[in-house]
Amino acid sequence: MHLSLTEEQRLIQSSALDWLAAHCDFRQRAASLHRDGGAPSVWRGFAEMGWLALPLPEAAGGLGGGPVETGLVLQAMGRHLVVEPFRACVVQAGRLLALAGDASHQARWLPGLMDGTHRLALVHSEPGDRLPWQPRQTQARRAQGGWRLSGRKRMAVSAPGAAAWIVSARDPDGATQLFIVEPGATPGLQVDVFPTSDGGRAADIRFDDVAVAGAAQLGDPDAQALLHRVLAEGLLAHCWEATGAMQAVLEQTVAYTSQRRQFGQPLGAFQVVQHRLAEMAVHCAEAQAACEIAALRLARDPGCALDQASMAKSKAARAARFVAQEAVQLHGAMGVCEELPVASTFRHLQAFAGQGGDAASHATAYGRAMLASGDFATSRTLEAHDA
Repeated sequence: MHLSLTEEQRLIQSSALDWLAAHCDFRQRAASLHRDGGAPSVWRGFAEMGWLALPLPEAAGGLGGGPVETGLVLQAMGRHLVVEPFRACVVQAGRLLALAGDASHQARWLPGLMDGTHRLALVHSEPGDRLPWQPRQTQARRAQGGWRLSGRKRMAVSAPGAAAWIVSARDPDGATQLFIVEPGATPGLQVDVFPTSDGGRAADIRFDDVAVAGAAQLGDPDAQALLHRVLAEGLLAHCWEATGAMQAVLEQTVAYTSQRRQFGQPLGAFQVVQHRLAEMAVHCAEAQAACEIAALRLARDPGCALDQASMAKSKAARAARFVAQEAVQLHGAMGVCEELPVASTFRHLQAFAGQGGDAASHATAYGRAMLASGDFATSRTLEAHDA
């Protein structure tokens, strides 16, 4: 399958690749590593390029970009191993606030998000999660004038340094609730900030009977449907990001094996090396195709978000592990040298494969969904038709 981009999509793709090549090459990336929110100059550049408004709906003041447009930007970021938490801050937290928040929430937080003044974070993942849409263990109970939150969250990307968090929890009736929490000096919060293997920053957070005002609640009495949709969109965006990193490291490996000589000839001249490079290329193409078809189906029918995100993640995560491992092997000792991008890309892709649910869990979820619906009997690329 070949995705034909519109003129607007081609402009988004080319501008992202050009800007990132000029401002976020591998050497410049060092200024962003293990800093809250990455490099401020890069984040301001994202705002000037309009990317911080791209995934947000037009009704909330954004540009209304769909899964393909967002994916193209994230793919370019993956190619350059961008550390700044665009996906976690904008594609997840920003979109969730735009879709679930009322006018007062949007007026307070979205303008500053889009102009780069502050960042938001979705605090959702919990210990024991196999899939991001499992029921939450964090409890929300009503208290005088608001709510009380108790529970543990893990690996909250973009949370360090964020102006506000969107926290998911379950109320006594089993309904999913969302709350805006301003970390500041909130009593009962315990935050453990740590560097991540891919160069970013994240936090494990404990809520010990944390009080939040009633006005901090987002969404309808049950926000589960919106939350799951945004989680699936964020997961698909993460897959797009991984395809950019995979394609870049494949190109780097082809170049290295063409230059590195052994037994009087380039490594790339050996048939076994050619076979391994070909397998890497096949995995990259399969992951790209999975992202493209998932994005197209999601743009047409948001109701299929969970199934399509699981399909893309199951394919992209397996491909990411294979491509990352082969790249290191074919680089030899240079594959673990910090002077080359391959080592950083390896960590980036390994982290992707484990975040938001592993490949096996998503493959199982997708398989069960296809069996239940009967969609396994129809083409994923052609329109369904009568037998």
